[in-house]
Order: sequence, then C-alpha cells, then structure tokens
Amino acid sequence: MTSRGLERLDEDECLGLLARKTLGRIVVRIADHVVALPVWYTLVDRSVAFRTDPGTKLDAALLRTQVSFEVDDDAEGWSVIVVGHAHEFGDRDQADRARRALDDRWPPGTREHLVQIDIEQVTGRRLHGRAERD
Repeated sequence: MTSRGLERLDEDECLGLLARKTLGRIVVRIADHVVALPVWYTLVDRSVAFRTDPGTKLDAALLRTQVSFEVDDDAEGWSVIVVGHAHEFGDRDQADRARRALDDRWPPGTREHLVQIDIEQVTGRRLHGRAERD
C-alpha cells in the first residue's frame, strides 16, 4: 500500500475484477479531445469485447487506435484501466463467444460491429477508507 492509501493490484486481480463487471468506459482521443464512452462489455481470453454501431468507437477500431478502457466499483473502491489497440474481431470463434456473452446486455438498436481491445497493459488500484489507514 502506498502512503496515499492506494493499493496497487496485480495483473491477475485486475483481470478477475474486470471479469466480474459488465459496464465500462472506452476512452479515445478525437482530435484535441479525449472522450469516455460507456459500453457493455465482456472478456474473451485477454481481450475486452463490446458491440457498437458506426461512430467514434467503431472508427477507433477501424483505425486500430490505441485506447484505454476503465472499469471501477465505487462500493469496493477499486479501479482497473486497460490500455490496448482496438480493432474488429478477426477470430470467428472468439467473436462467437463474445456475441453469446453480450446477448443479454444488448441495448436497443443494431450495433452489429464487434470490437475487441487487446489487453497490452492492465493496472489497478484500490482505495482504502480513512478508518482502514489509521
């Protein structure tokens, strides 16, 4: 634990926490702006997967842009950030597993494009409450 009350999480714990959640934010740069966009997601092997329609998220994938992906839990006080390149799925078996996992978290609309973020780096932190530090 750091002197600031932060606990650094190892990669295995970060991946375990990512697997427990279903709503995250993809963070992309658009010209001089950085935007964070919510998505329903799942993990497939070492990738974050989500479905989208044409727009910013798909553009990032088609350009194989480096993005960040964040998931956190305010009740437990942790945050996990993934950095990797976004792209459309190339592996059919992985894509089929991702579609099945995302079926029950599919918002209205078409969103037929399946995007994957290969996890190149994952970091996590847990915040401890004041009482826990004393």
